[in-house]
Amino acid sequence: MLRLLLPFLLTYTFANAQSGCPGCLITVPPGLPADTIYLPAFPDGQQGVPYNKDYSFRMPKTTTPVAAIDTTTPAGLPISKIEILGLSGLPQGLAWQPNAWTFDPNTQPDGCIKLCGIPLEADSFVLMVKIKVSVFFITQEAEFPLRLYIAPKVSITEGFSMTNFTGCGRTKTTFVNNIPSNNKPGFTYRWNFGDSTSFVGENPPPHLYNTPGTYPVSYQAIIDTTGFILQSATVLKVDCVDQVGIGTPDLYLLVKKPDGTLLFDSSPDINNTPLPYTFQLNLPIGAGNYVLETWDEDSGAKGGDDPCGNISFNILSNDTIISAGFKVVLNIIHPIDTIYAIDTVQVFEVPTAPFVSAPNGEVRCSNDQIQLRLLASNAPNYQWLLDGEELEGEIDSSLTPTISGYYQVAVKNDNACVATSDSLLITINNAPATPLYYNYNNLLSLEDTFSLPATYQLQWFNNAQPIDGATDVRYCATTDGTYGVQITDLATLCTAYYASTIDYDPNFDCTVTTINPSLQTLWIAPNPAKELVTIRLPEQVEQQAAQLSVWNELGQRIMSQSVTPQQTTIELATSQLQSGMYHLIFQTKDGVRAVAKLAILK
Repeated sequence: MLRLLLPFLLTYTFANAQSGCPGCLITVPPGLPADTIYLPAFPDGQQGVPYNKDYSFRMPKTTTPVAAIDTTTPAGLPISKIEILGLSGLPQGLAWQPNAWTFDPNTQPDGCIKLCGIPLEADSFVLMVKIKVSVFFITQEAEFPLRLYIAPKVSITEGFSMTNFTGCGRTKTTFVNNIPSNNKPGFTYRWNFGDSTSFVGENPPPHLYNTPGTYPVSYQAIIDTTGFILQSATVLKVDCVDQVGIGTPDLYLLVKKPDGTLLFDSSPDINNTPLPYTFQLNLPIGAGNYVLETWDEDSGAKGGDDPCGNISFNILSNDTIISAGFKVVLNIIHPIDTIYAIDTVQVFEVPTAPFVSAPNGEVRCSNDQIQLRLLASNAPNYQWLLDGEELEGEIDSSLTPTISGYYQVAVKNDNACVATSDSLLITINNAPATPLYYNYNNLLSLEDTFSLPATYQLQWFNNAQPIDGATDVRYCATTDGTYGVQITDLATLCTAYYASTIDYDPNFDCTVTTINPSLQTLWIAPNPAKELVTIRLPEQVEQQAAQLSVWNELGQRIMSQSVTPQQTTIELATSQLQSGMYHLIFQTKDGVRAVAKLAILK
């Protein structure tokens, strides 16, 4: 039951807090049931962006809420304590701290953690959390993976955005213009990449930074889409008088386009216009010469309105203009928006690439007493790899390889930059099977010749000394001694050795083909046989367990069967045997007790 609880209870824990993130605020939603599971979503983060999040949760007081999710969990059992034990796998730059380490759900069901800092790495991180859960007097520790996603940082300024603006050793940065022209005229862009190179244009190509350093990227957008505007005309002096003779002229102003058509008329006139007088116009103007005229409105006196002066002007006439007795100041503006932005590309140093050495060789046999040992050159933060995959938990400066493959070591500096060594091929060859043998009338024979390597060499020993010429699967012992046999796989040169003490029996001479008359003969029927034979066993000394084995003419054991102490007969299936002659050997721990020959005819 406790095992079933752990997948749910583990979700609450964010263990092994690092210092620097105290003071989380518990904010569970109002109206939650007292005995419930509440686990909100854990927010993602972004590389290089400050992260400061409170995560609140509510733990169940009993197993009832768990049973509602998992029907195999018994309901109604009290949960007495949940302890936070440890956490690993946080990205560099983040720290966190829970509001408590031990929770009694009956008195303190709610908790929180604060996760803060500036994540320096972007990836989907697997955080391994470790807790202890207590139900009654049963406690259990477990680890559980949680994922935290830190997205790559995207730097956004008023003028432009960048991606891949940090790198290790080099980075190819992409720029996005946040003030596009949308194919309209009047936009000019200038970029400076901070490495003595620049670009003029709206969208620069990706830029490669291949030397560690800090590069300030500056951007300038010049937006000239409004054109020229005749904002105002201030009349200082006119070349006319009031024809009525009362007061000053009553002025109005006309502006004509280069083609002579009327662009602006300030009518009605300004009665007794005081000079200087400013006419507010706000007229967009373009290429060519315009005409500005002033008139005195006389209401028909002496034949109509009287001219008071005129001038010709263009977009560059932003000054005082005098024509005869007419004097006017033109205020022509040319609005241009200029946007400056700056951001930084950071290329970090890559650590010096480590190297891997194998002081005691790169090839070993699986049964060697001295194991292979790999050593990494001095560097921080090791991680060993096998065939390109990280080896979990292998973070020391040395490694004992257990399987063949290409081994590397990676190192990481404080900026999360990684350098990886060249690969080193380690070969660990399987040793041959131990060459066990049995003693039959002083004839020592390998028990299993089917497991011999494809190409091999045998050597028999007596009292640790090699016996000249003894290289067959059998050896005829002629004296007492400790006889051993060594097999060498010629493809790998791996060896295996087995030795046993042999008491020489002078009643048998295995150098000639004789049969010990004192050895019992097994009763077999039928013989010859096809599918099944019945074997009558000899009386077993001291009622001890025994074994019946079947050997072919090549000295290979092809079948064996255990015999219980009180067993008197065996029915042996022979359907899988090929036609030919076979040897049956009945043997107890004290040696061979009976033999027989069996003929198979198919």
